[in-house]
Amino acid sequence: MATSLALIPWDPEANKVVARIDENSRPDGGRWTLVLHALLHPSPGRTLDRVYTSLGKVVEKQANKAAYAFGLGPHVVAQKIKSYFGNGEERVQRLDLLRSTVPPQLEKKCFKLMKYTQPIESAETQCQAFKDVVHLVTLFPGLRVIFLCDKFLGGKTSADAISGLYNRDFVAVNAEWEFWRTLTTTCLSYSDIAVMVEGRRICELTVCDEGLGLVERLLIGRNSADTFQYSSAICVRYLGGVLALPGFWQDTGKIHSYVANRLCCEMVRLLKDIEVDVQTLGPIDESEPPFDYEGVDLLSTLILNGLLNWFSKLDKDDWGLQVWYESFKEFIQLLRRPRAAELLPGSSACATSSFEHILPTVHRDEDLNVLVNR
Repeated sequence: MATSLALIPWDPEANKVVARIDENSRPDGGRWTLVLHALLHPSPGRTLDRVYTSLGKVVEKQANKAAYAFGLGPHVVAQKIKSYFGNGEERVQRLDLLRSTVPPQLEKKCFKLMKYTQPIESAETQCQAFKDVVHLVTLFPGLRVIFLCDKFLGGKTSADAISGLYNRDFVAVNAEWEFWRTLTTTCLSYSDIAVMVEGRRICELTVCDEGLGLVERLLIGRNSADTFQYSSAICVRYLGGVLALPGFWQDTGKIHSYVANRLCCEMVRLLKDIEVDVQTLGPIDESEPPFDYEGVDLLSTLILNGLLNWFSKLDKDDWGLQVWYESFKEFIQLLRRPRAAELLPGSSACATSSFEHILPTVHRDEDLNVLVNR
């Protein structure tokens, strides 16, 4: 019908059905209005390809919203997988069990999520599935092996081989899609990082002793000179998975305190790398490469929650005596910056609201640059 409308003169009486769509659209217009205007009022130089592309994107978004409303889509499946593992000691027990047996229903859900990563899905759905796979693999050590058993991967374990399966022939994709495709294939592939995590028992993941524990090794891995962008992001994600387990925060001994200090120092460096200390608000520069802000936000939130638990076990007079206290203060202050609230909303809100009794917010006037889209 769209083709006919574009090729014949406009006749209001002959096209009442299409006209009603515009009447039933949202009062404030929206993308449907823009697309219909392009269809109903063609102007010189406008091509059909442009109209079809716009219409396709609108239909895709509407379909994704409808799927979510009916309990479909990758994120819904991912939430069900996450719910299976639970929290605290229940999560530890289920991750332990995963080393010896895979519950059929869990395997079924993992394979269902992997279907959403296939190129037969829309680019937007595929990208969301990529994000969910990265989140689950790094949050639940051992789950990667189940995803690799999906028949779509055909036994492939290298990043390049897996990446080739996700190519979208003759379909344009944006930088964000490319970023999450690469991060997903890096996460799923056989790598030193995966071996380092999966080679330990679950109870050993949070252990810090005289040698280097996993947390410290992941911190080193994030900063290794030969570590490229995606491996660094995977290390951040795995750190979140380890610190989400109860074991690390149950030990307030000397070694764990020093590791907590290293964590806070590393987060300060990371936050400065993404320029949360810059007094600028507004959209991220499109020329900037995509970045896994969600992974940093998750890790920051987990560290804050863990330290908040430690504070509750200490006398107020002993707060300032902790080896991690000074680096913690700088960490908190960076998360309270205006830019952090935009890039890392979860951890920024936690830093602002949950620690007022420990470190009250100090307000001061500063010049702030605000960027706007033209």
